[in-house]
Amino acid sequence: MLNRIIAEDARMITDCPLEWERFRNKTVLISGANGYVPSYFVHTFIALNDRFGMGIKIIAVCRSRERAEKRFADYLGREDLILVISDICEPLNIEGDVHYYIHAASPAGIRSRHDDPVATFNANVKGCENMLRSAVSKGCEGFLMLSSVDVYGRLESADRIKETDIGVLDDLNVRNVYSCAKRAAEMLCCAYHAKHGVPVKIVRPFQIIGPGPELDDGRLHIDFISQMLKGPDIVLKSDGSARRTFMYITDAVTGMLTVLLKGDECSAYNVVCEQGEASVLELAELMLSLRGDVKGSVVFDYEKRNSIEVKGALSVVTGCSDKLRGTGWAPVLSLRDASKRMMEYYGLKTVD
Repeated sequence: MLNRIIAEDARMITDCPLEWERFRNKTVLISGANGYVPSYFVHTFIALNDRFGMGIKIIAVCRSRERAEKRFADYLGREDLILVISDICEPLNIEGDVHYYIHAASPAGIRSRHDDPVATFNANVKGCENMLRSAVSKGCEGFLMLSSVDVYGRLESADRIKETDIGVLDDLNVRNVYSCAKRAAEMLCCAYHAKHGVPVKIVRPFQIIGPGPELDDGRLHIDFISQMLKGPDIVLKSDGSARRTFMYITDAVTGMLTVLLKGDECSAYNVVCEQGEASVLELAELMLSLRGDVKGSVVFDYEKRNSIEVKGALSVVTGCSDKLRGTGWAPVLSLRDASKRMMEYYGLKTVD
């Protein structure tokens, strides 16, 4: 049986007043569908079929069959979901029409990018080209590329980042392989739009929190969850002053689908919620305050300040959502509610 939180999230997304009819009887291909964010696209389209009889065919391209069958165990055997087990760096061989493409394949977590920068670059650039080539051959109606806030690089100003901002990005530092690959993939999308007319739209998500990542994923909020499952306290590897903009996965998915359906072609949109702005310390304190079983504290461990996750991290990464809001999109969940739902998914008791 589908997890309660995920089932509620899928319903919340499909309650959003989007032009869902445009997906009726269409085929949607999602690369990297095993990932926790792209998996929510699968949950969404399945929910649309179940609730409204949309007749959507979902092609989920995944690298690992074992992970895919675990992630989508509740859907195995359904005729509307096709699992394609393939490395996105290999050309796609898909029979029949594909009307919409969502390119979300990318190594997850900071550590995986550090351990295999070649795979990180290839998944984002070669993988994107394979998707674009397929889109050209199928004459698709929409192409959504999931980029990243990392494309902005280092900016002199601490103001909220707008889509027109361009920061410094050292392309000879391998630590920047993910950022550079995303920049290259964005340009590749625009090149295919210019030459072949592929209707590409680009989204740059900021920090998304929600159910799904493995507990050793390395993301900040998952690290907090992992620590709270083991004990009462949260240990910070820094002074906690770095500021980020957090948003719940349902708001992120509705934002990205809004761009796919209503955004301008060959244009990028921040997917961000200013109301979710918080420092690392504030997020830790918020999550601790939501615990309903034990009371913990924030503990500082400065000996870990040279870890991969901390070293080189920018002090402020906050975004502006004006362009996305101009499409009619608006977030629904507060950071408190988002944190609470995420904690409950991982089995933590929370306050009412």
